[in-house]
Amino acid sequence: MADYKGIKGFTIPTVSSDPSNLAQGQMWYNSTTDTLKGEVVGVGTWASGGDLNAARSGRFAAGTQTAGIAFGGWNPTTSVHGSTEKYDGSSWTEVNDMNTARASLAGASNGSQAASLAFGGSTGPAYQDISEEYNGTSWAEGNDLNGTKAYGAGSGTQAAALAIGTAGPPIAGIVEAYDGTSWTEVNDLNTGRDFNVACGTQTASLTFQGESTPGPNTVNVELYNGTSWTEVGNINTARNAGGGAGISTAAITFAGSPLSAATESYNGTSWTTVANLATARFRIAGAGSTAGATAALGIGGQSPPIIANVEEWTLPDTTTVTVTTS
Repeated sequence: MADYKGIKGFTIPTVSSDPSNLAQGQMWYNSTTDTLKGEVVGVGTWASGGDLNAARSGRFAAGTQTAGIAFGGWNPTTSVHGSTEKYDGSSWTEVNDMNTARASLAGASNGSQAASLAFGGSTGPAYQDISEEYNGTSWAEGNDLNGTKAYGAGSGTQAAALAIGTAGPPIAGIVEAYDGTSWTEVNDLNTGRDFNVACGTQTASLTFQGESTPGPNTVNVELYNGTSWTEVGNINTARNAGGGAGISTAAITFAGSPLSAATESYNGTSWTTVANLATARFRIAGAGSTAGATAALGIGGQSPPIIANVEEWTLPDTTTVTVTTS
């Protein structure tokens, strides 16, 4: 870690205004405000984003913080929807619906706003094997999954995705891989789960949260290397039906059931509790693609009423802190 001695030497400069282009470990005395300040590792925060046009829970989302997409879900009267909305970093716009309305679906978490993938889900009592691709304008049905799935997770992109876990009975650890045309069953998770979250690529995916089998919510996290799953560092708080974003070595997970606003950040080895969401919720959708650890979206969900609220996660490289005041 960089420190002040290594950057500037032993003398702390006196300035009349805070300097720009700061580096981690830098320190200075601001004579105008009479404060000693320093630059430290960035501290992530949640801030309000633009609300969805309609409250939804059990949606799926993909894309980035400034170009997100959310689709499917339940509305406040518990009917399923195929609605799709796009985010431009400020507001959401309704676009063409999916061909099959459904909730509790999954998709390619690292897909883009112009190339998204949706699969599985529930149309009410029935689980689905339907898979649809979005081209930036409309949805087209592709080849079905090998089995019906709902309440599971998805990772990867439209051309190379994973469908991970599914609800029961019994809760399963079944995983299927998509090559842009068809689905193939691959090695199962070590711990079957539903209501889980996933991020990363098809050959480097991370899944976390969820209800395990047998048993309650799990802290267990698993990493996929393109062939098999390996248990890695656990999350700190067991929960299910939360959100997440990122890649296998830099991810965040947030919210969940039991009702939670907690956020945890992953560095490729371990999870650290960071800033809470402003609104605790579950069945939230998360988006952020490869920048998920530094810039993500928490979309809709239940708190417990179904809400349209959206929050934006931002983690700067460094943050200025006041060390002492005289």
